[in-house]
Amino acid sequence: MDGLVEIFLFFGILIYFFNFRSVNMVDILSTRLQEVYAKWETRTEVTRNPETNTTRFSIEELRQSGQQLYRKRIQNKEYSRKLRENSLYQIKENKPLPPLIPDKQSFLHYCCNICTPSSQNSLVNTVSKQHMPYGLNILVINHGSSLFSKLFYCISHIYNFKEYNYPRVTQTVLADERLKEAIKLTAWEEVTNEGCSETVALAKAKARAMTIISEMESKISNTLLKMFSWFLYKLMPCFLQSAVVVPSQIEMLKKANESGLPLILIPLHRSHLDYVMISFIFLMNNIRNPLIAAGDNLKIPFVGRFLRGLGAFFIKRRIDPVVGRKDVLYRATLHTYIMESLRAGHNMEWFIEGGRTRTGKPCMPKAGILSIVVDAYMDGIVEDALIIPVAMNYDRLVDGNFVREQLGQPKNVETLLSTIKAVWSTLKGNYGVVKVDFSQPFSLREMLKSLQNQQNKLTGGKVAPIDRPLKSTMSSSSLYGTDVIAEEYRQLVDSIARHIVYDCTSLTPVMSTNIVAFLLLNKFRDGCTLDDLIKAFDLMKQELEVRNKDIAFCGETVDIINHAMDILGPELIVQQHQEITEAVDGQSIKSNVVTTIRPVSILPNVIELSYYSNTVLMCYVMDSIVVTALYAELQSQINDPVAVAENNITVSENILVQQSLKLCDIFKYEFIFCKPCQDLERIVVETIKNLSYTNIFSLQEECYLQDELWSKRYARNFDDSSDEEHLKEKKAKDIQYKVSLLPEHIERMEFLHTLLRPLVDTYSYSAFTLRKLVGRSLSERDLVHEVLNELKTNFNRGLLQYGESLCVDPIKNSLKLFEKWNVLECHPQENVRILYLKDEYDTDLAVTKVHDTISTFTWVKNRN
Repeated sequence: MDGLVEIFLFFGILIYFFNFRSVNMVDILSTRLQEVYAKWETRTEVTRNPETNTTRFSIEELRQSGQQLYRKRIQNKEYSRKLRENSLYQIKENKPLPPLIPDKQSFLHYCCNICTPSSQNSLVNTVSKQHMPYGLNILVINHGSSLFSKLFYCISHIYNFKEYNYPRVTQTVLADERLKEAIKLTAWEEVTNEGCSETVALAKAKARAMTIISEMESKISNTLLKMFSWFLYKLMPCFLQSAVVVPSQIEMLKKANESGLPLILIPLHRSHLDYVMISFIFLMNNIRNPLIAAGDNLKIPFVGRFLRGLGAFFIKRRIDPVVGRKDVLYRATLHTYIMESLRAGHNMEWFIEGGRTRTGKPCMPKAGILSIVVDAYMDGIVEDALIIPVAMNYDRLVDGNFVREQLGQPKNVETLLSTIKAVWSTLKGNYGVVKVDFSQPFSLREMLKSLQNQQNKLTGGKVAPIDRPLKSTMSSSSLYGTDVIAEEYRQLVDSIARHIVYDCTSLTPVMSTNIVAFLLLNKFRDGCTLDDLIKAFDLMKQELEVRNKDIAFCGETVDIINHAMDILGPELIVQQHQEITEAVDGQSIKSNVVTTIRPVSILPNVIELSYYSNTVLMCYVMDSIVVTALYAELQSQINDPVAVAENNITVSENILVQQSLKLCDIFKYEFIFCKPCQDLERIVVETIKNLSYTNIFSLQEECYLQDELWSKRYARNFDDSSDEEHLKEKKAKDIQYKVSLLPEHIERMEFLHTLLRPLVDTYSYSAFTLRKLVGRSLSERDLVHEVLNELKTNFNRGLLQYGESLCVDPIKNSLKLFEKWNVLECHPQENVRILYLKDEYDTDLAVTKVHDTISTFTWVKNRN
């Protein structure tokens, strides 16, 4: 009985302890529990007086004890920190251990823990978090146990696919009040502009609405989907070695499919094979297939009907036929069709970039369709939606390349004949491996609320609450133009879109061809031996694994590199075998064959190679930003032999951060540097800190030795002080970094600077070409060609080092930047964008200042 009394007393004290959160009371209670357990273990009878021997704690005694122990913990905090730093210093004195390479990641990209913490704990079971195989080749079908399934395994497998009901929504779209209002508005405009009767105008508007919906709608068919799967099983092994997915990601998608909420699949767009692969994966795993937004350029005879049966609905590439005049009827029809499809329970899929990337880098998001999904949630049409970012990558692009378009030639229009030729050419090729990764689905409702809370903090609570529409009228979706949308609504949709693109970029698998192309263009542009390439490849693979990137290959490095070079082909990479004879005392004793590898440096080929290289560039872009900013600030000192000899070049962290932010602003249409929920300045500071850990530059504090500085920096990772206090401390003093001039560190900095140099040159020459607009105007197309001609001329003269600078997409992005800076102004004229300089920049001097702002980041190494 005494033991039971003490146990009850113990649990009472334990409950009291958790209520008051007294830290060191755990030790007292643990000791008391051990005493009780020891007495029970002896099984002896102990005679004692419970009134006198039982220890009782009063509430006041417990409160005083907790306060004393808490004060003691606060007092010992500084001592613990110093002890930790001292211990780390002693560790530093010993021979350092090699860094541990983390276990291979599960390749499950969790949704944002800042914006969607609740979603992060959903749809992923414990087993999936702990272990996940490398991947599964979906082109291989396991045979069943029956005789029929063994003989006709493909047909048997497809026959057992689950069939879903895919309702047509044509009639509900035509009966929608939103569309009826748009029809009346269109008819009224027809009467006003053309002078026809109201009845005739109304009939014409209704007929056009029916035509639009008939040309747009999807006619998805279970039968056609099964036939399509059979064709893919037979044809894809002809040109693909494997198509890899992660089993636990498929398990996660199945759970999402069972949730009853619409799945919104948003992949980055690389190839026409993208939507084929996603539909194929959904089919073979019995997941409801999505409706897919496709450009009307694919609505060609036979092919368009086939794609419509697989779930495609067609959207005009140019929604408004006349620049500056909105096609209200078409926008209303599209808006209503997507709304009603979501109401009917369809999953949706579209490419948020709008079209395929021509450079290998993600494009800036186009948030038109996303805004409709947000409208559907705000209007109560759907309770919620699960957003699923998707990324896929190819050893080699099935679509060929985009070199012609990047050199300024117009895009070839898709026809039935060109499609047949492309399919036939694809079947004869070898395109290696394709890897598809699905991010963890997140709740649209949770994301909206989180982003709005962040907006409230920035605006002092002036943003409208999310539970009521943020739009001024029924037709205020972004498809109707930003002139009728509340600004906070536009910012919310844009933030979600940028978040999705950032997530997809982080999720993108890294193929062996990406690393080989990246190394040859940026590290071994003049060629290297196979051994040197293997060493650099292994080091980069380790770096990417530490950065938690999905490495989509495995095996011996030499076999991986040979596979990558075979896939890229001799038109991009040249291999040469040289025989080297070793001699001793003038006598030949041994001859070795050395393989040298170099990229093809002629203009079209290097642009295609840069497409594959840019996937890895996204992993190093922030490091390159900081180093390029460092060179811009210290280029005169780094090129000064006297300063180099003194080995005392320092840079202020504040200045380095400001220069980095300036460079980020220049390239804001090329990269999304951080998630919308993150602070870019903090990301830059973290990048600087990480680079300092690699000793490219070291923190300067006079009161510490070099090794003590290492311990102090490392100990900060374990410091439980708040980030706000740390930032205040840093802003209170100007932190200085000393730049390392050791050969290995200089080589690393030059390598990182090289990554962005082609883009810096493109933007610099684009700014230089603005002088041709002084006192005149040009169409956007003509101005782009003027910049291209300037780049080609300087490349042929040897003044421009990188051929990949000659790309149309970065030139167009630079013109967007100049419009954002209010240097350029655009005036639409007959569907042509006419560009001219603003009045304050319409002089040679003003244009030169714009050029100097960008060319500051162009660093030329002093070879002497």
